[in-house]
Amino acid sequence: MRSYEIMLAINPQLKDEELDSLFDKIKKVITDGKGEITKTNKWGKRKLGYEIKNFTEAIYVVLNFDVDEKIISELERVVRLEERVIRYLLTLQQEKKISKKEN
Repeated sequence: MRSYEIMLAINPQLKDEELDSLFDKIKKVITDGKGEITKTNKWGKRKLGYEIKNFTEAIYVVLNFDVDEKIISELERVVRLEERVIRYLLTLQQEKKISKKEN
């Protein structure tokens, strides 16, 4: 399994129930692929740097998760087809190398 991070810019007009259903949908793709969500960071509503799809604000959420790389294409497909997501960025996280000190 590899560690990934996805940042989502979401339609700012969504109600809490709609936002929760979107998170459930994305989390389901990850957990169905035997992945594990390690961290969820909700940034809240922020101003966009430029207008995207007639929006000047978006709700930002960052998810960190570990999953097999075979699931990533399905996750990207689901996010791309989701109309509530204005923009997303999916990145592979650097593996932390543990150095052993020799005494």
